[in-house]
Amino acid sequence: MERTEVENGLNLGDLVSVKTKDGFFAGKVEDFGESSIKLSNPKNGLCKRIAYDYIMEYDVGRLPSADMARIGLDTESRMVAIPGKDYVVGATPVTQRLYEKVMGENPSYFQTANKELDEAMQCILTREGDTQNNPVENVSWYDVVYFCNKLSILEGFTPAYSVDGERDPQYWGYKPHQKEPIGSKVCCDFSCNGYRLPTNDEWEDAAAGGEDYLFPGCDSMDEVSWNGENSNGVTHPVATKMANAYGLYDMSGNVCEWVWDSEDEIGSSHDNRGGCYSSSEDGCIFRTWGDGAASAFRYKNIGFRLLRKVC
Repeated sequence: MERTEVENGLNLGDLVSVKTKDGFFAGKVEDFGESSIKLSNPKNGLCKRIAYDYIMEYDVGRLPSADMARIGLDTESRMVAIPGKDYVVGATPVTQRLYEKVMGENPSYFQTANKELDEAMQCILTREGDTQNNPVENVSWYDVVYFCNKLSILEGFTPAYSVDGERDPQYWGYKPHQKEPIGSKVCCDFSCNGYRLPTNDEWEDAAAGGEDYLFPGCDSMDEVSWNGENSNGVTHPVATKMANAYGLYDMSGNVCEWVWDSEDEIGSSHDNRGGCYSSSEDGCIFRTWGDGAASAFRYKNIGFRLLRKVC
């Protein structure tokens, strides 16, 4: 669109939903520049400029619906509405990029900075980019709930998790990425609108996509997943395989995904779903449950996906 088309239809302070070639963005109009409009995220105040010639259309006073919602801290990370449900689910596993933006560090094993990787692995990862768009892994279940609450606070949502009644993770007495447990039981308030892990049932419903295939989206493992037969032993950028009918990628393969459900009452181990880059066909069948994994341990084949209640 031309600058005049945008400027004539909007005023400073308007709430607007903007459709671009990359998707939908929403915010309050802060400024009309020579070549771009400046929008601020109403939840966290972060600003983004969008070039006028990149805008396809806009809608004043209307924020995007849940199926096109994006995480404000990283607009490349998208949340997708699940039909008939009151929550949205991450279109992909959490990427190394988003994780580092929230936590300030990237603990992933599969990143080009890791000198422990052999030359062949380094070559594959380098050829595909800088791994920022690969799924984060090498994170414990405790690291993940810490991340969820920190992201929720950054975006102005009510955190779902609490430890001894405290929702702010900086007061949990926990230091991430140390392979240690959180000192007390982690509780979840499922009525909160903050980010959290899906339950087993929520994860499986999302993976099915309302269809009845063997894998999420079709009956061909290689079309939907990076697995033990095609990955060359490393993770790959998210959303490079086929999505399921809900628009969710990597529900099979690439990395297994932590979920809320625990193998025991004290939470020393938790379930993970979906299979990973080294999984066989049986491991990538999305209805297959992975073995419970130690909650405090960090595995280079386990990452996670976000869920958030929207009403």
